[in-house]
Amino acid sequence: MLGLAYVGMAYLSWTLARIILGGMQSPLRGLRVVAVPVLASCIMVSWDFSQDPVWSTILHAWVWLHGGAYFGVPFTNFLGWFLTVYVIYQLFVVFLRRQALTQAHLSASHWRQAVIFYGVSAVGNLLLVLPQNRYSVATDATGIRWSVNTITQTCAVATVLTMGAFSLLAWRRLRDSEGAHCSVGAEAA
Repeated sequence: MLGLAYVGMAYLSWTLARIILGGMQSPLRGLRVVAVPVLASCIMVSWDFSQDPVWSTILHAWVWLHGGAYFGVPFTNFLGWFLTVYVIYQLFVVFLRRQALTQAHLSASHWRQAVIFYGVSAVGNLLLVLPQNRYSVATDATGIRWSVNTITQTCAVATVLTMGAFSLLAWRRLRDSEGAHCSVGAEAA
């Protein structure tokens, strides 16, 4: 199931990057050939950064044998994910540039859905801070004990500052582009 979540989040991250950098209805050219994969990678990694300590250290869904400074998660995990998704996104750009596909003009609702789904994922991370009857300390694979409250609160702050910021920025760019499109249409009439 986690693999499916990563595929879905990869699509959402790519779409948010396209929205934030503009030119959603046009082919990737110039600096955007690299900028979109870099930004999409940052957006994707922010999702992982916002939840990995909960999933690994608290829930033990996976284990970091040597632990790490971010509540038992090594920073190399995020670097590895960034490089992995960047290579995938960059290969996707190469694929898109070699295809003779006609650029479909997608409606604003198409783009808005991706922002909403990414935002809902962020809100899901924030639910982790709700008080629950669970243990107050979690132990990572190296035996270091971490405060569950500290982990969940830090992940909530990371969610707001990364995923929340990307969601709001994309939403604002969408609103601005819709406003510009409407004003151009009104001037033409």
